[in-house]
Amino acid sequence: MCEVTSSNFFHFYPLIINEIDRSCFLAFDTEFSSIDNTPLISMNTFEEFYRLRSNFIRQITVFQFGLAIFFRTNQQNKYEVKIYNFYLHPSNRQPIDVQYQIQSSSIQFLTDYKFDFNKCFYSGISFANQTQINLLMKHKSQSYRFSIQEQNFFDKLFEIINQWLITAELGQQMTYEYEFERDFLSNYSIQMEIQRYFKTIWTTIETESQTQKKIFVFERITREDFEEKSRDYQLNNNDWTEHLQSIVGFSKLIHYIRDNYQKPIVGHNCFLDWLIIYDKFLDRLPIKFQDFQQFMTEHIHSALFDTKYLAFEMKTDLFSSQRNLTTNTSLSSLFNLLSSKTYDQQIFLKPVIEILSSDRYQNQTRVHEAGYDAYMSGVIFLKLIYFHKQKQTARIESNAYQTIFDICLNDIQMFKNRFYSIVNCYVPLNRNDQLNIKKKRFQYCLVLEKINRDKIEIESLIKQLISYGFIQYEIDGNFTRLYLFFQSEHGQKRIMNDYKHHSIYKIEKFNWFKHRFLSKYSAGISILLGGICIFLLVKSRL
Repeated sequence: MCEVTSSNFFHFYPLIINEIDRSCFLAFDTEFSSIDNTPLISMNTFEEFYRLRSNFIRQITVFQFGLAIFFRTNQQNKYEVKIYNFYLHPSNRQPIDVQYQIQSSSIQFLTDYKFDFNKCFYSGISFANQTQINLLMKHKSQSYRFSIQEQNFFDKLFEIINQWLITAELGQQMTYEYEFERDFLSNYSIQMEIQRYFKTIWTTIETESQTQKKIFVFERITREDFEEKSRDYQLNNNDWTEHLQSIVGFSKLIHYIRDNYQKPIVGHNCFLDWLIIYDKFLDRLPIKFQDFQQFMTEHIHSALFDTKYLAFEMKTDLFSSQRNLTTNTSLSSLFNLLSSKTYDQQIFLKPVIEILSSDRYQNQTRVHEAGYDAYMSGVIFLKLIYFHKQKQTARIESNAYQTIFDICLNDIQMFKNRFYSIVNCYVPLNRNDQLNIKKKRFQYCLVLEKINRDKIEIESLIKQLISYGFIQYEIDGNFTRLYLFFQSEHGQKRIMNDYKHHSIYKIEKFNWFKHRFLSKYSAGISILLGGICIFLLVKSRL
């Protein structure tokens, strides 16, 4: 495992890009500054689900990003993985000084799992989305707000310059060396602040990366020369590019993956993770869910897989014979299940995964550290796709055109670009896929109404029903009938049994003709029948 901070990110960047290009798939995970506590009861549609989730994401930030890069080897079933832990912190450079929400319970949660906040706050890699970059470009020449340490640096520097200017003659130069700690101001920031205060000197700055020194050379010039040099500096200089890159920071890596990567990207229960990737590294989240879908399908060229959703789809085979094992599909539970002898006994061919380089992940678990969680997600993905294929065939053989990985991957293409959701079967990126979900909603549907057909007290009733697990619901316009949607027949049977002899409510399985067709067209049917009766009555009197 390699820890990456602002002090070594640009050093590792070319290496990471090279490894990404050679990989067979990527797995990732993130750690947030807050936990989403949005009540499940309030999310009844895709649009509402997205609206509430995106509102939450806009208020928080990401502290850590884990990336696990998986490689195929010369051996068909052996894989190697390189793990990176990126400590992140949003830019504090004006005009994009970021505000975000921190939740004490989230901080306690990260603390319990030994999260290093010093690395995050002292050495976190900056990041910015496109809206913030555009704002920065618009205010390129404006002054910045500096930290106390940075302001102390400028106070000391300006005092030295003022003392020198008392006796400095035209063309005379002065050299000044400053040894800086960790990440310091960019050359562009320093240049602009010096130019804002001094109109008769010109400054060149060299940075010694090995000794962490900045070497300043000041030259006394005329005001006319200063104006000309300032114009040239704004038009032609590398300092601005470097300054911009230092603020874009980690977003540069995400941009590369977005624009160039076409292999699978894997996460676990990762819809929120993709929302935060979009909002923090790409651009502000769109208001409408359809716009988010459109951007993701048009600009992300990889097949996206959610291992929690994959496990849910494979639950019959994965959990059916596990009487003593939990059917919990949380990341660590699923990882432990797929690392057990029970899993090994069900398959004849299993992937072997080796962590490259010796590090703490080989000898101990680091759950809720983003790099380790990314690693677990990738291992789960490999084992699930092998498991799924072997449940369908008695033999897997590679050929001249496909490796075993490719064969297994091709067999789960129907599950790509879907994210696990307790609101629906899954959250789709493809809008056509979304229509398929709506068609399936009535597969496990119950209809509940009062015995006396009075209006239903929706809030109190839903609070009772939610104890069965999350249920998506829909209520008719008269508030007399409640439609309950389930992801499985198990939840449906439990409620039917419990409400079988209920004194207030009656409940039954959904019947399209009875519960939708008749209710939808009852007014028309009544008018039609009424017209027929009148017609027959008039005819009989003639």
